[in-house]
Amino acid sequence: MKLATTMLLGVLLTFTACDRSEPNRVQAAAADEARSRDTMRQQREDYVKSMDATLAEFDQKFDGLDARAKAMTGKTKDNFKDAVDQLRDQRKAVNAKLDDLKKVSIDSWSSLKGEVDAAVSALGSSYDQISTTYATVPPAAPRK
Repeated sequence: MKLATTMLLGVLLTFTACDRSEPNRVQAAAADEARSRDTMRQQREDYVKSMDATLAEFDQKFDGLDARAKAMTGKTKDNFKDAVDQLRDQRKAVNAKLDDLKKVSIDSWSSLKGEVDAAVSALGSSYDQISTTYATVPPAAPRK
């Protein structure tokens, strides 16, 4: 009887000793997850700052196109201004996507990152196309 009780006590002590490390593993996993979330949060903040800077550069480019439009006349000027307005609308759409990215959870922001990247790329392509198309437009002849 004593032997059975001793063995039972030994088994119980072994099980309780095994469970002591479990809270440490849970705490370590929680700490790892918190660090991961902090890293993702910082990555998102850095990405948003980068995209804000990129959009500010586009604003300056659009201002340059507006200055170029002042040298044009007639239908060409109207078409060029319409094209610049479309670029500004496209820029607003990119900004809306970026705002959406800012609002989603840290875990899912990277899924929207691709959409923002694609929209910025499309905006850049549109700008290049319009800038190239109207680069060869001669300035207006001076009025007499």
